[in-house]
Amino acid sequence: MTAGTAFAMTPEQLRDSVDASLTEYAPEVEAETLTDDQVRQVYVVVNDSGKSPAEKSGAIAEIIEGTNAEYYADLADGDIDLELDVNNMREILQAKLDIGGYDHDVSELSDEEVASLAQAFNNGNTPAEIDAAVASYFDS
Repeated sequence: MTAGTAFAMTPEQLRDSVDASLTEYAPEVEAETLTDDQVRQVYVVVNDSGKSPAEKSGAIAEIIEGTNAEYYADLADGDIDLELDVNNMREILQAKLDIGGYDHDVSELSDEEVASLAQAFNNGNTPAEIDAAVASYFDS
């Protein structure tokens, strides 16, 4: 696989990704309380590398409050491609590992392992099953 390889995100994976981002940018917000539109809007905001963390937090607050709703709807209304290139998937996975307290570096994994481990995080496994999956990828 090349760096241009893309991985499709399911709606559940998108919500999980947003949930992990909310931990950093809006810890008082739970992804389960967001509408599908808000999830897409938050996803677009947190993945905008041109925004500072403070700007991302402010934008998320505006999305939640409905402030500037038309702007965010337009921002997320274009064909939101829920395909992530492998480098973006690595960033998201690394963030999940860091938040989960795992001391591992995803740069050591192949593209296939990144996709598989990301799926383990996103498919609703128990914490013990996620721990086992992480260990199998890094302790082999």
